[in-house]
Amino acid sequence: MRQTILAVLSLSTMTALLTGCGGDMVLLNSKGPVAQGQSDLMMTAIYLMLLVVIPSIIMALWFGWKYRASNKGADYKPTWTHSTAIEIVVWGIPVIIIGILAWLTWWGSHKYDPYRPLEADKAPLTVQVIAEQFKWIFVYPEQEIATINEIRFPLDTPVALRITSNFTMNSFFIPSLGGQIYAMAGMQTHLNLLATEASPAEGYRGFSSNYSGYGFSQMRFRAHAVTDDQFAQWVSAVKAGNGTSVNPNAVQKTVLDQAEFATLRDGNRGKHQIEALIAKANTPEEKAAAEAMKPYPTKPHPVTYYSSVEQGLFESVINNYMSNYHGADHSAAAGHEATSEAHADVEHATASQGE
Repeated sequence: MRQTILAVLSLSTMTALLTGCGGDMVLLNSKGPVAQGQSDLMMTAIYLMLLVVIPSIIMALWFGWKYRASNKGADYKPTWTHSTAIEIVVWGIPVIIIGILAWLTWWGSHKYDPYRPLEADKAPLTVQVIAEQFKWIFVYPEQEIATINEIRFPLDTPVALRITSNFTMNSFFIPSLGGQIYAMAGMQTHLNLLATEASPAEGYRGFSSNYSGYGFSQMRFRAHAVTDDQFAQWVSAVKAGNGTSVNPNAVQKTVLDQAEFATLRDGNRGKHQIEALIAKANTPEEKAAAEAMKPYPTKPHPVTYYSSVEQGLFESVINNYMSNYHGADHSAAAGHEATSEAHADVEHATASQGE
């Protein structure tokens, strides 16, 4: 009994720690209709399954007590083989619950389809999202600005996110506003979100929920839901080169074009990988190549604002991986493609030296 009590207390302590010691359970504390609907679906499914789980636990404990060896008053039926009532209960109730869950799944997958535009009185704000190596880049094609590791949008305005990746697969996730969706090179995924509550001063948490390498833990950003006036002021400040007046911790730059975009890839290998390559180098050239490599970041890239952005940058990232298809002209991405090829050559040249 003592061991059982200790085990229960240990599990309770671990549960409290994993939920932030009773803090904000973000998936159950939604700030928008999409996240709220998904949370309601999840809790409804849990409640339905508990209709089987709780009675099963109670009956298991009760049967063990009722038919214990010391209870001489319990019925003893060694020839018992069948009960129609029990069969109806143990099969009928789960079948009904599974049927309800199946209907909820079908309904919810259509209602909260990430590609489905949200109904609202305001026109949606389009934001193009690029998963770069261990950072998130946000392009506002209508406002003609761009940011790194920060996204801002007005309250009660649908946000139409168009998402891709410029390296390995990642997963874009703002838990307070909706579910995650993958960012994949050469592809475009859609996610529609809406915030009904203003974000705290530090913004809602956003991150990549798909492991993508040594710098994966640094792929964090903040999502700020603000008023229409605050959003307009922020856009004006960024376009005027004065975005730090809104966020003093940000870095203000001029234009995000192909040349600037090519410089945003952080590092070549993990620190320990580079050290291993240097130790295993067989020639001075190999050692010099390894020493020239930059390690992956250990801190998130600082929030950066760009007062303008090259037109078609988002499309060029997708086309860079689709250059062999559709006969499209990808000359606009030639500079970035050359940089990517040079990076790939370095990776290929050092890969044979071992990780």
